[in-house]
Amino acid sequence: MPVEPKLKMMVASTVYYFEDQLNQICAVLTGFGYEVWNSHIGTIPLHPGRSNLENCVAAARDCDVFLGIVRPFYGSGRIGDRSITHEEFLEAVRLRKPRWFLVHRDVTFARQLLKPYMFKRDGNRTSFKLKKNPVMDDLRVVDLYHDAIQNNVPAADRRGHWAQEFYRLPEALCYVDSQFKDAKRIRRICEEMNVP
Repeated sequence: MPVEPKLKMMVASTVYYFEDQLNQICAVLTGFGYEVWNSHIGTIPLHPGRSNLENCVAAARDCDVFLGIVRPFYGSGRIGDRSITHEEFLEAVRLRKPRWFLVHRDVTFARQLLKPYMFKRDGNRTSFKLKKNPVMDDLRVVDLYHDAIQNNVPAADRRGHWAQEFYRLPEALCYVDSQFKDAKRIRRICEEMNVP
């Protein structure tokens, strides 16, 4: 009986101040039998004729499974109005990939604290800005979180929008373990969602 190819899982996250935790998350997923794609560990399939943005968005398009991690740092790969990580998230959501999200507690806390300043009553963004600081470098992390949870879609119509809050690495690893340890279950989900 032929062996099924490994599911290609993209782990999309900003890197700085998170390197060792990202290494551990990717190692656990690799141990579960996934082919893990992550820019930090150097496993994104690269095309030398493409930009970093193009390569990363292509990986989000071509992966079987997407794990997005929203952290209080927006990322250094900013091209235009959004970071590369943000573009990866948008691609996974747009394509309705089988996707899971982890969100750092500082992001959810900031969202609740700053909501009256960041958003109008109709939900649209205000021009409120936050100076870069050691806790959160850019309010666009809240926008990234909103895109992950499909905040602009009526609640009854949202799919794939669960974002599990974590504060420390063991909490993130607990979620990774409970969701991805059973790779056969994930393969069935991919089949149900028509991911080749």
